[in-house]
Amino acid sequence: MLTRLFVVLSFAFILTGCDTGVQQLAPSEVGVLFRKLPPIAGGGISQKVINRGQLVVVWPWDSIYRFDTRLKEIAWGQRVADSNASDFVQTRALDGNEVMLAVKVQYSIADNSQAIAKLVNEVAVDDEEIRKIVFAVGRADIRTYMNELRTASFFDNRQKFEAGEKVKQAMQERLKPYGIIIHNVNLGEHRFERILPDGTIDSSYQERINEVQTLEQQTQREKLRKATVEADKEREYNNMQAAVNRELAEAEGFKRQAQLEGDGYYAAKANEAKAILAAGQAEVEGMIKQIAAFAGAGGRSLLKLEIAKQLKAGDSKFLTFDQGSASATNSVGVKKVDLNQLAEQIGLFEGLKESSRKKSARKDDKEGAGDDNFAK
Repeated sequence: MLTRLFVVLSFAFILTGCDTGVQQLAPSEVGVLFRKLPPIAGGGISQKVINRGQLVVVWPWDSIYRFDTRLKEIAWGQRVADSNASDFVQTRALDGNEVMLAVKVQYSIADNSQAIAKLVNEVAVDDEEIRKIVFAVGRADIRTYMNELRTASFFDNRQKFEAGEKVKQAMQERLKPYGIIIHNVNLGEHRFERILPDGTIDSSYQERINEVQTLEQQTQREKLRKATVEADKEREYNNMQAAVNRELAEAEGFKRQAQLEGDGYYAAKANEAKAILAAGQAEVEGMIKQIAAFAGAGGRSLLKLEIAKQLKAGDSKFLTFDQGSASATNSVGVKKVDLNQLAEQIGLFEGLKESSRKKSARKDDKEGAGDDNFAK
């Protein structure tokens, strides 16, 4: 009996096709087993997740819901040849301008058992259904949170990034219970265009913005060019100023050197002048004293003595004197005198005068002594 049952079951496996038998999940897949039996017989969705690459025995009444856990991406704003605007997410800025956004959302499926079971029970049973859910949630949240930005804010990368983070958080809160993880929400191109009732696109506002942006870019380039020229001129000025400063420093050095040399020369000459002045003053004072001595009582004797000294120093042998007469012919007579005799005579005269002075002094002393004795 058991053998017959086994044969029947084996034949049933063969007849049910590829979904029956031993199956293996791909390296990036997770799965959930669904048993098409009454709940009392163990039917329904299994709460246990089939892991990546796992082997599973699939009975004729079983099905496997497979989910790819690799990173996936949904992109809006990929224009096609006819420039269909439906590829963009259409929203409106806070100040009323309509805008179409190019956005990329990256997501993946977690291998959480409860979340995937909830996903299969309530939301989706394959990757395509999950994609549709992420697409719908993403489009709604993008329109909601990008609507908080004004027109000017779309040109501010920081504000756009913050708005994208809000979209990511909102999507994550809504999809996390189903095991769907939102990795990134990247805001790309934005165009201020609107779809008219006849299906055409009104891009006049965007064209005006493009013109303004072009002017701003040209202005920015002109500012950069001006800044470059100013920097070049500033560098040239600094180089010229440095050269002038070097020349001024060299001139100042030459000036200081000349001043030092002039001051030294002046000091030397001043000292030399002071020495000459002092010597002259000393010589004048000596001459004054000598004149005073010649003008005194012994001046004649000193004069004779000086003449004798000068004659002696000159080593002359004879001296001539002019002896003029009072005759009408005004004849000139010359008398030759031996200088040695003259010097001896002058010395003799000086000796006699000195001897006379000494005798006179001794006589005065004797007379003074006699007066003293007489007084006693």
